[in-house]
Amino acid sequence: ATTLASVRRRGWAQSVGEREQGVASVSAPIRGTGARVIAAISVSGPIERLSRSPGRMHAPPVLAAAEKISESMRRP
Repeated sequence: ATTLASVRRRGWAQSVGEREQGVASVSAPIRGTGARVIAAISVSGPIERLSRSPGRMHAPPVLAAAEKISESMRRP
């Protein structure tokens, strides 16, 4: 519950070797009408390239991309 609350507060999630050994990722939600989460965008790669704290460097561009996609999804 604490981790989920933190993810919701900052708006992105990271994974370091959790789903696949040696792989890190950063993900952000794509929102449709009513701010409902309808998808996610993610960047993943070797931990050596993304680091053990991938959100620190990669969250801002992932969040920006998610917002651009979200905006385009809400347009009629």
